[in-house]
Amino acid sequence: MARWLLLTWDGAGNQTPMTALAQALAARGDAVTVAGYGHQRDRFAAFAFRTLPRAAARYPAAPPPEGWMAVLPETVWACADHVSDLDDLLAEAAYDGVVADCLMFGALAALETRATPCTVLVHSAPGALAPPGGEMDALLLPAVNAVRAGLGRPPLAALRDAWAPFRVACTSVPELDPLPAPPGYAYVGPLTPARSPSGRRSPWPDADPRPLVLASFSTGPAWDQTSRIQRTLDALAGRPYRVLATTALATGLRVPANANAPAWLPHTEVLPHAAATVTHAGHGTVAASLAHGVPLVCLPNPAADQPALARRVAGLGAGVALDGETATAEEIAEAVRTVTEDPSYAKAAGAVAERIAAAPGVAGAVSLLPA
Repeated sequence: MARWLLLTWDGAGNQTPMTALAQALAARGDAVTVAGYGHQRDRFAAFAFRTLPRAAARYPAAPPPEGWMAVLPETVWACADHVSDLDDLLAEAAYDGVVADCLMFGALAALETRATPCTVLVHSAPGALAPPGGEMDALLLPAVNAVRAGLGRPPLAALRDAWAPFRVACTSVPELDPLPAPPGYAYVGPLTPARSPSGRRSPWPDADPRPLVLASFSTGPAWDQTSRIQRTLDALAGRPYRVLATTALATGLRVPANANAPAWLPHTEVLPHAAATVTHAGHGTVAASLAHGVPLVCLPNPAADQPALARRVAGLGAGVALDGETATAEEIAEAVRTVTEDPSYAKAAGAVAERIAAAPGVAGAVSLLPA
């Protein structure tokens, strides 16, 4: 029996593949410890869970006045406290390997000098998430290099250089990556955890002929998605669709008669029946939709991997990319009409679905871990 330490944080799409990997390791009889922030404990309740105490102590319990993006660098992405937290964890148990989220650069800097083997889990297409010279580099490189300097590590020219000393598992497929990956990166495809059925029953009769449109936006802390959800609901109100809008933390929404708005539902319960997805273009929702051959209307938030993935979806012919900040209800409605009525979009989405189905999946991710 091997012992694994999985390092994670409470983003949106990054926790799903880490959960799938933890499940696969536990299913083969390995011991899995997940380390993260205290409010992640329930999500990873099936595994031994340890809080990263120093980092968690500085993580706000509620959104700060200046917004989450002002605190995530020092408390998660370029967090010097991860070094001491990680050392304490490694001193307490003899782990056979560590799997670290790709954006925990402080922990990765420490792991460069530790004997325990590490695999980096990149939870998106790497060329979309952290392209050299991109916005993430501009935001984080100085802070990341300051942490590295404190450990006597050389500075990085680009954030993704932090992954080079390790095995790298990308939970995407090359078709979604706008840049060629460096040698040694392994595309394993989306990793989907097993979930108990939600028990939800559709509010519409089985014989209802109207196409089902899923509206699914970010559940992460960095963005308020209320405007995108409301504009989508307004766009499709009174039109010949059934609309299922997962609302996450949004409140005060005007929900039209042809829509249903639960807080959350597993994608696997909805996408087999969907004709289109309207989304912020986070990698998790994009990959899940395309895995089911569902074309997309993308309303990306103006950061992270979302603009690049939206452009990639449009370039593949598998969807339409709009300006997520300014797209009007009329523009969203026209985009939904386009992707549901023009069969070329579903055909292009189906082609990507074939590539995702052929990807190594969670078994391939497990195979990258040290024997």
